Amino acid sequence: MFSLLRRTTGLSALGLTLAVGTSLAALPALADQAATTATDKAAPAADATAAATPAPLKTIDAPAPVQATLDKLTNGSTKILKAFEAPNGLIGLAVTMGPQKNAILYATPDGKYMMQGMIFDADGQNLTQIEAQQVLPQPPGAAENFASLDKTHSFVWGKASASKEMWILFDPNCIYCHKTYEALKPAVKAGKVKVHVIQAGFLKQDSLAKAAAILSAKDPAAALATDEEKFDEAKEEGAIKGDTSNADAVAEVKKNNEWMQAQGIGGTPYILFKDSDGKPQEVKGYDSDIDGLLAKIGTAS
Repeated sequence: MFSLLRRTTGLSALGLTLAVGTSLAALPALADQAATTATDKAAPAADATAAATPAPLKTIDAPAPVQATLDKLTNGSTKILKAFEAPNGLIGLAVTMGPQKNAILYATPDGKYMMQGMIFDADGQNLTQIEAQQVLPQPPGAAENFASLDKTHSFVWGKASASKEMWILFDPNCIYCHKTYEALKPAVKAGKVKVHVIQAGFLKQDSLAKAAAILSAKDPAAALATDEEKFDEAKEEGAIKGDTSNADAVAEVKKNNEWMQAQGIGGTPYILFKDSDGKPQEVKGYDSDIDGLLAKIGTAS
């Protein structure tokens, strides 16, 4: 569950800065992935767990040795937002390296060890996620993300005359994007919904090239179909061949990636739509109840 960073004078500070920085950026994605998996396998139990109100954290001053170790490991680039009491005598740290680069770290009080990972209690409750909700800046919500859609590049999958519409952030190598695509196909084909596909590319080394190949195609929806209909589920890889020869398409994918990061969206698929009252709503991850999801979407204007 943890990557462990020990305060050792022989270690390269630069190497640790990169390692910690990468983990900080990746933590929200890991959290969303865990939440997606839980929703996929145990959706009926989601409301019961969400209803529980966690006890407030006891904030403390970060011990000087802990602050010194964090400064050393990150060359002073990481700021402690709050320190709090964590399980088994650990010190919890809400830290940031900049906008949308926030995470929870843990340290021993003497500062000799610093850890990043998720702590679960004996009942399977993710304590790290609960802590993050209390002490980390929260990313923009559905309304803010919907209002910023003009910063993305997308194409339409489905009939223009469809009475409902949604926006989905896709990665060509995302297994849950693939599941969403397959689940939506009948409704899209029947003209019940049109999908604005925001093609991102970040999950694997060739994700950006595959996403660019889709955006640069004469018919992006057909290119998406090529990627998804022959998707290798065992390897979690889309079928389309990557292509970075179109500089405009590559730039558009990068812009979508930047939008995703700026809005604090931790993973794909990410779905936006307006409900029957015209209020923006979001779905983080794969929703196995596609019919229920479609029923929530209002009529397209």
